[in-house]
Amino acid sequence: MRGRALLAVATLLTATACTAEQVNPPEQVTLTWWDYLNHSPMADQAVDHLLARYQQEHPGVQVRRTSLSPDEFEAKLVEATTAGTFPDIAAVDTADVPRLAARNALADLTPRFDDWALKERFLDPVREGATHDGRFYGVPLRTTTTALIHNRGLFAAAGVAVPPVTWEELRVAARTLTAPDRAGLCFPGEGDDLTTTFLPFLWQAGGDVASVGDPAGVTALTYVDQLVNTDRSAPAEALTWTAADAVGRFAQGRCGMLIGGPEAVPELNQAGLDWAASPLPGGRAGTAAPLGGEVWVVGRGSKQADRAWDLLTWLAEEQDNATEFGGGLGALPNRTDTLDDLAWQWDPNVTGFVEQLPTVRARTTYGPEYPRISEAISTMAARVLTRERDPAGASADAAATIGPLLR
Repeated sequence: MRGRALLAVATLLTATACTAEQVNPPEQVTLTWWDYLNHSPMADQAVDHLLARYQQEHPGVQVRRTSLSPDEFEAKLVEATTAGTFPDIAAVDTADVPRLAARNALADLTPRFDDWALKERFLDPVREGATHDGRFYGVPLRTTTTALIHNRGLFAAAGVAVPPVTWEELRVAARTLTAPDRAGLCFPGEGDDLTTTFLPFLWQAGGDVASVGDPAGVTALTYVDQLVNTDRSAPAEALTWTAADAVGRFAQGRCGMLIGGPEAVPELNQAGLDWAASPLPGGRAGTAAPLGGEVWVVGRGSKQADRAWDLLTWLAEEQDNATEFGGGLGALPNRTDTLDDLAWQWDPNVTGFVEQLPTVRARTTYGPEYPRISEAISTMAARVLTRERDPAGASADAAATIGPLLR
């Protein structure tokens, strides 16, 4: 009888333990996530699908996503940085990393990044775009750049055989393609978009932001001035265009060529255009383009930094995620092991943008004051293109403004 009683007690304890295991779910962790990647339904859905898949594979994690317009996102980041309420994870423009890091808003991810197997696979400028003062503050998940997009049909009709590869060829092609109802070359020129358009010309001339007042800077400004004011092959009204405006005009057949990024691909395909992309034509120093896209950062005050890092590395490492990052978010392969990966060839014209990647430059090198530097660059270019200042005078003014911001 005693043996049976002991057996009954043991059975009861085992059953109780099993029931407790089944009743108690995994400890729940909530991560706050902010982004501005809702610029299209496709992009918005891509992020939702990525997060849903991660949560399905990690049932103990809930990701609370907040997606805003770029302006609202910027304002919310400023407010959160000041108030110390930064989210666990945020997708920020690469150029914003130094500013946020300098304000102690971001967690220093250097020890984690140094131990990560993928660290050395990221292209050098992509890796640089996640740093400030030699420390890593983010994971570069979405990389873009600009290239020269051209309308094949208009090229053929105008007798332009191949995309231009030099400044001289670009100028000739733009003049040839220009018609009363069409610009030879279009570009976004409103605010920071004008900086993004002009910086490649500055680099291609052999110049840089720190030496913008030097002859190379004057050469770059003079060249762009010739396109707009001498040849009139690029429209002066581009100074009021956002990137989306410029893409829209190209999609309507009102531009023979466009300086733009892979985010234009869906609209151009929907317009039924026969188009292609190729690296930006080179100046004296060859071709160059800006590193675009976002890095995902972790808030300095996050109490869930380990789980946040796990999510970010999962996003980078899972090969299936290429579908959302590529076709959904317009991202380019940014690692040596993904450059030739067919999973990243989400459109036949992606190749033209990928060919530009070896020459991209990260704007993080300009430090925490980059927003003010960008304003000085765009103001300089706008003054030249509106004939308010000549290239030498405008570049000298910009150099005087930028110098103290780089110290």
